[in-house]
Amino acid sequence: MNIKCYYSVLLLIQLFLINSINALASDSINVNNNSFFSFDEQIVNGTTGTPLGGFGCGAIKFDANTGTFSAMTVPPADAYDFKNVADAQFQLFTNRNGQIETRNILKAILTHGRPNDDAIWPLHKVDFGSVNGVRIELTGISPLDNKDYTNMHLPYALYEISLTNMESSDVISAFALKWNSESAPFFSLPAKGIYSDEWSILVKTSHSKAGVSVGDDKENRFLRSGVCSSSQEQAHTGKVAVKMNLLPHETQKIYFVVAWYDRTDPEIGYYKNLYKTPRAIAEHGLKVFSKLKYNAEKLVTGMRASNLPGWLKNQTLNTLVNVVTNSMYKKDGRVAFAEGQWTCFGTMDQMWLARQIMYMLIPYYAWQELAYWARTQMKNGQIHHDFNVMSVGKEREKRSVLVSWDDTEHIDYRNIQKWVDLNCGFIISVFEIYRATADRKQFDLLWPYVKKAAQRILDQVEQYGSTKYPFTFDGSENSYDAGGNPDPYNSNLSAVAYKMMIQLAGEKGEADLVKLYENAYKMVVNSFHNRYIRDGQFVAGKHCESIFAGQWLAFHLKLGEIWKAEDTDFILSKLENYYYPYYRGLGYPEGTYDEWSPYILAHYGGLLLNTGRLDQWHAMQKDSYLRQYLDRDRVFDHPLNILPLVNEPKWVSTNIKSKKQYISIPAMWRNYYDIVGFHRDFRSKELWIKPIIPKTMNHEMKNAMFISPEGYGYIDCKESGEYMQDKEIVIRTESPMPVSTLYLSDNFEENISVTINGKKYPFTRIGSGYAKEIAVRWNGKITEKGIRIVVKGTPEKKVIPIPVKPVTGVISNSSINQMSPYETMEAENADKLAGTSIVQSNKGNRYVTSCNNFDYIQFSNIDFGKKGATQLKIRVSGLSENSEIEVVLDDTSGTVVGNCKVPATGGEEVWVELECPVGKITDIHNVVLRFYGNSSDNLMNIDWIRFK
Repeated sequence: MNIKCYYSVLLLIQLFLINSINALASDSINVNNNSFFSFDEQIVNGTTGTPLGGFGCGAIKFDANTGTFSAMTVPPADAYDFKNVADAQFQLFTNRNGQIETRNILKAILTHGRPNDDAIWPLHKVDFGSVNGVRIELTGISPLDNKDYTNMHLPYALYEISLTNMESSDVISAFALKWNSESAPFFSLPAKGIYSDEWSILVKTSHSKAGVSVGDDKENRFLRSGVCSSSQEQAHTGKVAVKMNLLPHETQKIYFVVAWYDRTDPEIGYYKNLYKTPRAIAEHGLKVFSKLKYNAEKLVTGMRASNLPGWLKNQTLNTLVNVVTNSMYKKDGRVAFAEGQWTCFGTMDQMWLARQIMYMLIPYYAWQELAYWARTQMKNGQIHHDFNVMSVGKEREKRSVLVSWDDTEHIDYRNIQKWVDLNCGFIISVFEIYRATADRKQFDLLWPYVKKAAQRILDQVEQYGSTKYPFTFDGSENSYDAGGNPDPYNSNLSAVAYKMMIQLAGEKGEADLVKLYENAYKMVVNSFHNRYIRDGQFVAGKHCESIFAGQWLAFHLKLGEIWKAEDTDFILSKLENYYYPYYRGLGYPEGTYDEWSPYILAHYGGLLLNTGRLDQWHAMQKDSYLRQYLDRDRVFDHPLNILPLVNEPKWVSTNIKSKKQYISIPAMWRNYYDIVGFHRDFRSKELWIKPIIPKTMNHEMKNAMFISPEGYGYIDCKESGEYMQDKEIVIRTESPMPVSTLYLSDNFEENISVTINGKKYPFTRIGSGYAKEIAVRWNGKITEKGIRIVVKGTPEKKVIPIPVKPVTGVISNSSINQMSPYETMEAENADKLAGTSIVQSNKGNRYVTSCNNFDYIQFSNIDFGKKGATQLKIRVSGLSENSEIEVVLDDTSGTVVGNCKVPATGGEEVWVELECPVGKITDIHNVVLRFYGNSSDNLMNIDWIRFK
């Protein structure tokens, strides 16, 4: 199929997909609701396994389809990633009345070619089927404990095996786990397990008469008798087996703990303060096994118990895999998250979006991470972008070295002095976690750093602010380092930061600061309106989804609206006429790095949710789910990109990697909280209960779970009335939750009544526009018995019209490039110039400059033919030692086929021609040149490239 035909097919599928989604939400579109793409999965099968391991400790995975294991014993995946564990497998022996049946490698049974397993963090369920009348099931467990964190940041994974005799006669059953310790030999612990310097596998069982055998089993005795043999020699392969007699219809459990211990880096993990050997960690794991299983199952069962769409619950819950794949917890207490995809650690601009669920679920680590950000704050108040030691070139593993506590002036991946959003993100995060936890002691420690970050924003206003539109920006920089206009985002986000500073400074009794930020807030709100709305300077284009991120965040955090509703409608109409989410979902059927999935789903998708545009939000987020989950390779390996539309589903993954799993993917939890409707200020005991019910749920939400530092809770909601304005809400909490003021949605004109547990309460109507609320001074306590809230009234008759259909096709780069890779391709003619710029020399030569870390240029749809290319020639001037160019195919997260080391040549236009080998490239590909180096400034200039 030629490329034009291929993308035409993708485009048709894309439109079919989005229309099928919208058919569920609107009677105005007459499409078959039973389309293939409208499926709603309840389980997640066919992955290479849920990553199971402690926070900042690495992980192991079990591939139920192949029966094999992979491991990452040094975190994070971004740097080290998962590697296959040779000869690691589960084995089974059964003997029923002399009839022996065994399995050398246990694999999940298949249904329609797909393994019967369910990978949903922090669990992995596997159905091995029945052998000789014995049913075998596995539950893999990743440690989760937000009451005793010492149970959570240990390098171990837990496996519970359930053996059930399905028949009416006794059966002898034995189950074994075989493992390879690679460089260190195993030693035996009789009746307990095996251990080496790197690994330990210990076991216990519910069967009081079960026998445990251990050894290397070189004679393969297990498959003949169900008992391991042990030679006198030390071996790198070990096996732990449990043998028992099962009575008719009896079920017994076996509990394995697999622990590991890295010996290569003495600072790699906090766990090294607690234990000296993997054996000791495995022993601890057996002691807390039932507790960790309970914690994991409680989270998954609670989330899945609701009637929210299965796809939404699975997509949201599995973003928590970042707790394992991206976390770093150093021996001296430094906490950071790996960016993913780019091997850059910390990444404040991305992580503040994802940090919300971290402080809701595991606030200890969030506080610890923020302390690291604070203590590395620059002397001028600037918050860093990252914590990397950058002077290690392309060696990803060495980038896992983090700067020390209090290293305030370290070099970031690029110069970040103009980055306003980093300072905003720090303020937002401290405000959010303080509000959620009410931990005044931790807040007081960070308050001086918060004030410096806020002052830094004001300094940046002085340096990069607009004179015509005060407190907005001209020439500032931020997260959008690959194109787009960063100024509106910085201006918008700073308004939220000022609003938070007013509240925090007021609480601290610092009146002068309150006045300072009240003025800043007033100025930026007025100037932003005048500039981007009244005077029409908002220009739709790349990353324009960020234009009203501050307004979205204010809605999301229940801070009230910053700009009036008519301003919001104006911005949304502009965005709608650029992105057309109702009809296109995320757009870009071939995928793109020009827009970023977590950003567009939070900034724009969240704004849609908070303004009643549920159909548009649904189309976008369901589309993001389909692109990820129809390709099982992406479930635990989602880059920042918008993924390509899946033409043919890949139901069974072959990808064990997670190095692309992106740091900000858990931002999707913010949309989940808006849907469930739970928001809380633990300091003041204020509570917002404002559920948003997607139309696919028939106006009723049941058992929607929320997570908070105070414990789990559940919300039911029925809506009724002409405009579904009336609500009957029940909220239950597992731990008592004191409430001062209760806030409810105000979608009414008049005649409002509010009853709580049958008693009518007075209320106050507050807020404006899309942030109107009903405030009820309740002063009560919510418990597991729950409270029932009924609010009714005459509806506000506001109807969101169905969006106008686009007159142009989906954005696509589908035509074959006319440039030949075997002839000179001028760099300035690249199809994409991300973060770079073009200059012209005095002699008239044009070239690409500003090639900073992680910038790139892309030549799209280059036809290499069948013969292919194996070498790249490039004309370049190097401006920094130890710089390099990475040659990547298809997109920024694609396959690396070559590296070119670029020497410092001695000047901006001192050119050299380099020849670099590349893996053979045939057929049609995007060619991406990514830039890396030790400097935060321009690394090189590029004149032209040519393949041969």
